[in-house]
Amino acid sequence: MSPPVVEARGVTRTFPMPAGPVVAVRDLSVTIATGEFVSICGPSGCGKSTLLHILGCVDTPSSGELLVDGRDVSTLGDAARSALRLSKIGFVFQRFFLLPMLTAAENVELPQAEAGVSRAERRSRTSALLDYVGLAHRTHHRPSQLSGGEAQRVAIARALANRPRLLLADEPTGELDQATGQQIVGLFERVHADGTTVVVVTHDPAIAARTPRMLSMRDGRIEDGASR
Repeated sequence: MSPPVVEARGVTRTFPMPAGPVVAVRDLSVTIATGEFVSICGPSGCGKSTLLHILGCVDTPSSGELLVDGRDVSTLGDAARSALRLSKIGFVFQRFFLLPMLTAAENVELPQAEAGVSRAERRSRTSALLDYVGLAHRTHHRPSQLSGGEAQRVAIARALANRPRLLLADEPTGELDQATGQQIVGLFERVHADGTTVVVVTHDPAIAARTPRMLSMRDGRIEDGASR
């Protein structure tokens, strides 16, 4: 049996502040199995984005263990963590974070270039990904020429560029109208159905309701992790 894609064991994340330390995640344990589609929801400030950053090896827990594919990554150096993220984890953010001077295709090619993918393979994979997210006709457009929904689709294609095992999305519909947001969730459902493990942070209960498993957070802890 393969190990979980990612597992947190007794993780705490504390941020030093002038008025005193702030504990964003408190002694939290959670396992994300291969092939799951999970939402993390809760009120603003409950720690859900901090947890996502820990699961994605963007942030390091103050204490506890983090395992990716069964490997303890809590003590990895910056270079090793960057390599792990590049090869195994894709990220989608609320504000897209596309590079404005690059076209849609160039934004999708960038992480592939960083991973050492050949130019011919990059172009082939990028073309397929932009077609996958419904933007084959926007290949040469820059972010300023795209709608919010189109920009987020490019961001999803970029996140999938290196064929990650785990796709993490932090409030991916927060900048979009309701109808466009529902379309983006539909795209995540398709990505999940095609075999990628997906974890989405959201404050929108309508989005969380579409995931087979929902983790409800409050005050840095998971209150409920029901599967439906």
